[in-house]
Amino acid sequence: MNYFLSAAFLKVSAISALIFVLLDLLWLSVVGKNLYFNTMGYLAEIRDGKIVFNLKAGITVQVIIAVGLVFFISMALIINNTLLNSIAVGAVSGFILYATYDLTNLSFVKDYSLTITVIDITWGTMQGLLAGIYVYYLTRYFSS
Repeated sequence: MNYFLSAAFLKVSAISALIFVLLDLLWLSVVGKNLYFNTMGYLAEIRDGKIVFNLKAGITVQVIIAVGLVFFISMALIINNTLLNSIAVGAVSGFILYATYDLTNLSFVKDYSLTITVIDITWGTMQGLLAGIYVYYLTRYFSS
């Protein structure tokens, strides 16, 4: 448990949060921009033809997810310190986090898109998988 109070964990968490946020911003602003706008724009505030994001809330939740992934992956690495284990736990954790959000929305938000649900869960799984890779290498770097 001492690892979670260490400078190494804090460094891995901070760098991971930065990577996670940058990847998600890239995803939302480039890859998924038109898809989300065309499919979910009716739920968003639109200004000058663009979705207006609450950046404080958005970045806060991304940092929380990123640090959560670091925690889950770090626990897995304490048990079995392998890249494959790190990737597997990251992917499963990303799947669970994003599936919880998207399936909850699908269950009660009027006209919530099944297509967006599947795409977003896939993206969350990929974010977790990528986190498994960089958390593994960052942990090795800062723990040595």
